[in-house]
Amino acid sequence: MIDLMLEYDASVDAAYLTVSDEEWDHQVRLDDLRGINYAADGSVIGVEILSPRRKGVKLDGLPFADDIARVMEAVSFRVLESAR
Repeated sequence: MIDLMLEYDASVDAAYLTVSDEEWDHQVRLDDLRGINYAADGSVIGVEILSPRRKGVKLDGLPFADDIARVMEAVSFRVLESAR
C-alpha cells in the first residue's frame, strides 16, 4: 500500500495525489483528464486527475490504481474502473 496525499481544488474540479516529494522532472499525459508526474530517475511522484467530481476517476493505466481507488472512494469520488 502506497501512502498518497490528496489535494483537491473544488473551484476547478482538479485532484492531485502526491506519491513522493522528489523533484519534478516531467509529466506524461494519459489523456485529457489524467497525467503522471515523474522524477528524473523515472519514479512516480504524483498523479493529476481533472474533473474527478464531474466525470469520475478512470483507473486504467494509472500507477498504484488500488491505492488511488481507495483514496478517491474515501472522499466519495466515483471510480470508473477498478484494478482490484
